Amino acid sequence: MGIFRKMLKHGEAKLSAALNKNDNAAPPKSDKPPTRWEKAIVALHGIVAQVSQIDPDGVDVFCFPGTKGNEGSDVYRNIKDMKGLEALVNSKAEPSGACHMGQAMETVLQEALDRGFDKRPCCILVLTAGRPDDHEALSKTLADTATKVTKAGDLSVTFVHIGDDEWAEQYLKHLDDDLTTTSANGEVIDIVDTIKDEDIQKAVGEIKKEGALGKGGGGALIGAFAGAAMGAGGMYLFNKINAKKRTEGWNGTWRVTFDGNEVSVVSVKDDLDGNLTITGWPDEATSTGQYAENDEGGFNIQQMQSNEPEPIYGTIEDEHTISWSDGTRWDEVPPEGVHWTKYAGAAAAGAAASGAAGYLMQKKFFNKASNKEPCDYVIVLDRSQMMAVTDAGK
Repeated sequence: MGIFRKMLKHGEAKLSAALNKNDNAAPPKSDKPPTRWEKAIVALHGIVAQVSQIDPDGVDVFCFPGTKGNEGSDVYRNIKDMKGLEALVNSKAEPSGACHMGQAMETVLQEALDRGFDKRPCCILVLTAGRPDDHEALSKTLADTATKVTKAGDLSVTFVHIGDDEWAEQYLKHLDDDLTTTSANGEVIDIVDTIKDEDIQKAVGEIKKEGALGKGGGGALIGAFAGAAMGAGGMYLFNKINAKKRTEGWNGTWRVTFDGNEVSVVSVKDDLDGNLTITGWPDEATSTGQYAENDEGGFNIQQMQSNEPEPIYGTIEDEHTISWSDGTRWDEVPPEGVHWTKYAGAAAAGAAASGAAGYLMQKKFFNKASNKEPCDYVIVLDRSQMMAVTDAGK
């Protein structure tokens, strides 16, 4: 069973308990805590769900194996939705071997330089667990690339440390602090920043507090951080908390998109007792849905279609956006005279002001993504043995 199928089963059990008015029932727990790889896959899922909406070409995902050289590195181009993403990155190999990141990063950076930055910047995110065995080569590649960038903001690399490996922490601090250069016009170019495991844990601590998402801003990207810290449980936690301010039900008109293309506009009627009537999807049919508020103050939500044998589960990204397990995305159509962006702007301002979640949102990759800046977004995923580790007590 895949990581996300486990997550959906987890949500299904909790939803059933809530609908049966047994909201104090504890959600099922897996026998083992998630590995770093499982955390990374859940984080990847949440991040791709967001940035694929603003990268016109879709997201490129590079998985580098624990072997020397570029042989066997897997590249997945133009990812525009999450459907089948987990199976894709797990299709060839499990995490194993030493961490050789240098060649993969050299390829990613050279492609960025070859494309140039006239149309849009390039933002690279690296999800990794350990100090690369070829760390000297990687440092040189990053330093050499920085000298070829002429304007701050054209190219950035954000390293996210998943796990508590001390050597990795020290190395990433070196990258963050020491790799700067000066352009011909005197502008300081700093293409690298890093996010420590400690930073992620602090942000998750905020997520667990009532109202933390509203204060911290960043929406589902913060949920992706929860995934990086907790695996499927983190995204489930985020799904429950995020919509707690939705106090007037889910009534309204929603635009349905798949692979970035609009496929329908649906009308939703909410009886305010947990039942939805959905008109216009699929095709012109009428389907039903259910949602339940739970003890954490958020919602689980699902829909049932006549042509589908199992429920379709929703991930509530914010008050006006739901991503569904069938690969569709629903965005609420604002009533006349209402602009969601005004509220999104207020949330972004909150993120910039304070808090661990706000601090993470200022990192290069997430800052551009949370502000919906069109970029070439690239994700580099460590598939070395270090990613198969389960961190004690986490």
